Formats: sequence, C-alpha cells, structure tokens
Amino acid sequence: MKKIIATLFLLSTLTAIQAQKLESKIPNNVDVLVSANAENLFKLIKVSDIDESAIGKEILKDVNRRREEDKVSSVANAGIDIKSNAYYFFTKTDSISYHNFYVELKDRELFESMLSKRNKKKIRRMEGYNIIEGRSDIRIWNDDYLLLVHGDVSRGYFSTHKERLDKLKEEKEYGYSFRKRIGKGWTKKYVLDLFNKNVISSIASNAKYQKSKKKNASATLWVRNYGMLMTDLFKSFGSSLYPLYAEGGNQNIYGVEEVTANLFFDKSDARILLDMSVSPDMKKSFKKIYNKRMSRNLVNSFDHDKALAFWSISIDTEETLKQYPELLNKMYGGILPKFQEEMEIVGDLFSLVIDEEAVGRLITGDALLVLNDFSKEEVEYTTYKYDEDYKRKEVTKTKEEFVPDFTLMIGSKEEDLLNKFFKLGEKHKAVEIKNNVVKFKTKKSDIPFNLYSVVKNDVLYLTTSETNALSIARGNNNFNTKKHSKLVRDNSTVFYVDVNAVLNKIPNEWMSKSEKEAMRFSTDNLNDGVFRVSRMKGNTISSELKISTQGTEENTLKLLLEFINAVAK
Repeated sequence: MKKIIATLFLLSTLTAIQAQKLESKIPNNVDVLVSANAENLFKLIKVSDIDESAIGKEILKDVNRRREEDKVSSVANAGIDIKSNAYYFFTKTDSISYHNFYVELKDRELFESMLSKRNKKKIRRMEGYNIIEGRSDIRIWNDDYLLLVHGDVSRGYFSTHKERLDKLKEEKEYGYSFRKRIGKGWTKKYVLDLFNKNVISSIASNAKYQKSKKKNASATLWVRNYGMLMTDLFKSFGSSLYPLYAEGGNQNIYGVEEVTANLFFDKSDARILLDMSVSPDMKKSFKKIYNKRMSRNLVNSFDHDKALAFWSISIDTEETLKQYPELLNKMYGGILPKFQEEMEIVGDLFSLVIDEEAVGRLITGDALLVLNDFSKEEVEYTTYKYDEDYKRKEVTKTKEEFVPDFTLMIGSKEEDLLNKFFKLGEKHKAVEIKNNVVKFKTKKSDIPFNLYSVVKNDVLYLTTSETNALSIARGNNNFNTKKHSKLVRDNSTVFYVDVNAVLNKIPNEWMSKSEKEAMRFSTDNLNDGVFRVSRMKGNTISSELKISTQGTEENTLKLLLEFINAVAK
C-alpha cells in the first residue's frame, strides 16, 4: 500500500513539474503574468478542431507561404508544442519595461524552417542557443524553449537622467536613435540573463500566483499590484508628468492591489471571473460605499421577463460623499505629491460645502436603466445645398432613426423637493405637467424621442414612453418578479442583455453578409450576457462576465470556433 501511495505521489509530482517547466524559468518579480493552460484547453477541443477552423487555416496558410515543399498540414507540426502551456509576462523597471512570450518547442529545425528568408539570415548560432536581434525585440531559442522579448524604454527615465546618459551618446546621434540603441543593449542583456540562467526565485514558487489559477480555467491573468503598476506607468509618460513625482509618487494610487482573472469555457456558458484585492487603507472606505443593497422598489419597478437589457448600480451616496475627501487625498495626493496640501484643502472644502446626509436623501445611490424596446422615429436634421452660383443654403430634411425606448429609475427620498423643482420648470415653460406626469419640452433635432418623468414611492422615473409614465403614475408598475432580483440585490453593479431579444429588434437591411451571418449564428446559439460586480467581501471585490448559450455544442470553446468560422466565410 505504501508503495502504491509513493508511486501515485511521484506521478503527481512529475505531472506538476512538467506543467511548471516553463514557470520555473519565469522570474518571481514579474508585474503581470498571463498563462494559457494547454491541458484544460485540449480537454475541450482537438488539434483537428483548430486545423479545420478559420484561425487554423490562416495560420497554416501563413506558415506554408514560406515553404516551397513539405507543406505543413497541422498547427501541431509548426515546431511549437501547442500542447504545452504558453506564457506572456510583463516586467517593468524605472528605465525599461519588457513584454515577454515563452513557449516550448517541439521541433527546433521545423520552427526555424518557418522563419522568413530575411530572418533566417539574421540567426546567430551561439553555444547553447540561437538568437535573432530586431530593432527593439529579440528572439532566442534552443532545442526546448522559445522566448520573444520586446523592450520599451521609459522616456521619463531618459528625461530625469539626461545629464548622465548624454555622456553615452555617439557623435551626432539623435535622441530617438540613442534611446533605441541603449534600450536594445538593455534588452539583450536581460534576455541572455533570463534565458541562459536558472532564476533564483521563480513564479512557480509564488503562492499567490499559484492560488490565482482556478481549476478548469483555460487561461489565467495575474497582476501583482495594479495600483503600483499604474503609478509606474504614470512615471513613464515622460517629462510632462514625471517632475510631479520628485517628492514621492511611490503610492498605490487606486487602492487596488492583487488582481486575478480566470477564463472558463463550460457546456452552456463562457465566463471570466476577476478578483481585486483592496489595500488596507482603502478597504474601510470601499466597504462603506459598495456594501449597499438596492431598494426593492426599484427592483420590482420593471418587468424582468420583457426587459431587453438593464444596468443597475447601488452605492451609498451619503458614505461616498463622506469618504470622498479622504479618497481624493489618497489617490490624487499620491499622483501629485507636490500638491498634497492643496488636495487636503479641496477635501476639507468639499466636506464643508456638501451636506452628505441631505444629498444622500436626494440621491440614495440606487439607479436602474432598463431598455424596454426599440422604435423608428422620423427626425429632422439640417444640411446644406449649393445653387448654380455655389452659394450655400440651409435645408431642413427628415430621416428615420432607430431609437431606444428606455426607463431610468433613480432612488430618492425627497419627493416633495423634486416635485417643487418640476413645478418651477413648468412655471418657466421647460416642462408641462398632466396627470402627475412631467413632459420635458425638447426639440426632435436635439434628442429623437420624448422624455417623461414621474416621482413615485421614493423613485424618480425618467422614461421615453408616455404609456409607461402614466402607468407608473397610477401605481401599476409593481411587478414583484424574481427573475433578476437576487442578481441585482446581491451585487453592486449588474449589466444584463437578452442577446436574442435585442438582435431580433435590430433591422438588418443595411448589414453586410458577414454581419448577417454573425447575427444568425448568435440568434441560433446565444441566450444572454451578464456582467456583475459584487459587494465587498473581506478585502476583495469580485466581478464576472458570463455569456450564456443554448448548449448546442460540447462546450463554448467549440462554439466560439464555429462562430469565427461562420463570420469568416
């Protein structure tokens, strides 16, 4: 029994080592890492599925274009081991950033035969590796691995260290050429160090990255610290912004730390799951702002079964205003450290002028935009024509436009104040009020639809439909449906679209052949799409983008290939 357990343990260890073969060659200090999980991908599709797809055919066409004989019949025979994991990673220093692609090779000679004649001439055979140097990119490989690196120098660094770096310029060398030459030298050293030496600490030993990879995910994105990465990107913009960092600027300007995302292709949906960790000093503010549940009055104010699409957002307005001065100081004080005191004064003045509780009652932070339908409207527009003497004359014409029928609902506990506002608008002839429905007086040339408003049950309604406005005013809009209630109330933001219902409303007489085919395919295979952002859980905000299908294929990756094939015809 012990031998069996030991054997199983050894096999699992070898499997893990095989899966992490390239990970052990990626440094632990990378800022961004994207990994494609070949094992999970090829559980979903076969190599032949790729070969027969429009993408595979295009790849083979490009590969065979350079080959006079021995044509390649499969992407699996192009030299790269497509059944091994592939990686993109991004590393940034104060002087240069590197975009890296790492893959395993299946056949080095076959890979080299795919190169253009021009690149074949550039190959330099060194001991243990082969290399092609471009203007700002380098390809290096041996019998097992291929690494592609593109170096992008920081203008900000060259501006800050101009006096020291100018000493390295060659005679009559211009700034652009100098940066290219120096950057190429840095990139080559980086590539040789990375490729020829075993890294002391690799990403394979990074517990946070390993935890970010979810079971059955086809691809994973991992960002070490999003806020710090954005700070560094601001610095690289150059001399126009870089001086503002002279007294600091090494702060997490957005309060978001680790970010992870995973891509899944399931039987009846494709999903991207994303988690963002919030820094401790921002967690308290974010939790107060984003932990509000939407009022049931809004959730029940539309027919869930008939909505073509909707967008909901629920935040605590009062807490947002209370936390804003501190967030302003943390975010913009970090971006502009020289103006830290000015940021603090702006925040103090904001708190002094704004009555957070009063504004929170006027606008609670709940909002729901519902797309009810589409309609065709004749609208006027102005154009010009020229007479025989080429004198321009203004002409008013009409055209048919495809306009949305929507309803916007905003939570408010100040019904009396809103009604006073509309009464004032009526006095100045900006609106007219009839049967408790407010109609805005707008020109068709400004907006191609009428706009109506009603205040009812702590909700401000804005709608394009007079029938809908009258129904709301009579109190006939409590649908009490549960189809999307849990989805909306359990998340701070939701965007939902009934794909087929929307597509069936769109006229296709002006569509191209490929657009009509894409529309037909979508109608036959898709159901709906949802993007949601959760409330705070601990120090994490999660979001999900999900496209649901009718499950006509084994999985949604196969369906995606079919969609590409259909559109590419």
